[in-house]
Amino acid sequence: MTGERRRRLGVRVRITAFATIIVAAALVAGAFLLTGLLRSRLDDTATTAARLRARDIAGLAASDSLPATLALPGEESAVVQVVSSSGAVVAASQNIDGEPPITTLQPAAGHELVTTMAVTAIDPHDPMRLVAVTTDTPSGPVTVYATESLERSEETVHAIVAVLAVAIPALLGLVGVLTWWAVGRTLRPVRRITHTLGEITTTDLHRRVPDPTTNDEIGELAATVNTTLQRLDVAVERQRRFVADASHELRGPLAALRADLELSVHHPERTHWPTVASDTLTDVERLQDLTDDLLTLARLGAEHTSSGRQQVDLAALVTDEAGHLTCPDIDVTLDLPAAPALVTGYPNHLRRLVRNLVHNAEQHAATTIDIALDVTDGVVELRIADDGPGIPTDDRARVMQPFVRLDDVRTRDTSGTGLGLAIVDEIARVHHGAVDLSDSPTGGLLVTVRLAADPAPGI
Repeated sequence: MTGERRRRLGVRVRITAFATIIVAAALVAGAFLLTGLLRSRLDDTATTAARLRARDIAGLAASDSLPATLALPGEESAVVQVVSSSGAVVAASQNIDGEPPITTLQPAAGHELVTTMAVTAIDPHDPMRLVAVTTDTPSGPVTVYATESLERSEETVHAIVAVLAVAIPALLGLVGVLTWWAVGRTLRPVRRITHTLGEITTTDLHRRVPDPTTNDEIGELAATVNTTLQRLDVAVERQRRFVADASHELRGPLAALRADLELSVHHPERTHWPTVASDTLTDVERLQDLTDDLLTLARLGAEHTSSGRQQVDLAALVTDEAGHLTCPDIDVTLDLPAAPALVTGYPNHLRRLVRNLVHNAEQHAATTIDIALDVTDGVVELRIADDGPGIPTDDRARVMQPFVRLDDVRTRDTSGTGLGLAIVDEIARVHHGAVDLSDSPTGGLLVTVRLAADPAPGI
């Protein structure tokens, strides 16, 4: 349900919401910090004013210069009162003249008392900061009470809170609008890419998505999508050619089969059935070989998993497949390492690779086949050379493609399916290896396959 809600809201809405929430949290935290700091500073200012006034009055009392009425010009909200040790009011500011002591709190000897209270004679609802100090006078000890109203502090804080209450939502709205605009502008190339991708089908894979020409993630996305489309275009075109070639290859044996059978059915008196059966069996075997090679190539093109991979001794495979050579007129020489040549891969595929190369060499060799296997610098190198006609340099890349045969071997008996080297190349690619065609020292073809070697046991 959450995933569906996110997809329904869209990236633009989510980013705008996240940005607005984050800025709102920062602004609210900053507002609390600001108002708290402002309140603390204003309270400290009121405490300082009351403390200085109390100390001044205490100095006057100590010097016996204290008037009965204390003048506080312009300080209607301030209160000063001097109370003797017996509780009698010795002096007071004009705004509480004649009032009883404003409090009975007494500071400790040698200390100041700082507290917040309401002075009933002034305003029972107005909190005031009170500072009390004691001092000695010729008439005895007295306590000086000086207060400063905190109403201005509260009014200032409330004004700041009112301003913030208007400014923060306005700022959040501005952040939301700007984020919505910025994200929309940023995602505009993505929408164009999505729109173009939605229009591309298998018939127009040559199209490409618009490149925003920006050196950022969206530009990288467009480049990656275009690279992927290029690979898909090549793969689909290759698949089309492969299907066309496979259809053409299958049509030949099927046409021959049909012609032989139709001729036999319509002219039974001229049919030699053992010959027809022999020719039909030959065509069926060719179809079977072609089908097997097509299935092998299709499986190689599918996705492989690591579950089927295991350690394989390539030397053992080479020895086994070389032992299956049946031509008595060809000398086979093996040059194999004493230790196993270990690689990690799919055993059946690696065996098919060796078998195709050995049989290809047997098919084209005149008198000799040289098979060598080396393990050097973490690479297993298999070399199979023959003394046959070889392959011209210009044709070596072409013969690695499916259904490619050279003109001098295009006969029904020796041309095969045209998939042998293509299967070898695909198997090597699946195993992250490489196949190279070159001239053999004996004048024919040298096929070299390089695969990553596994460490020998115990290393």
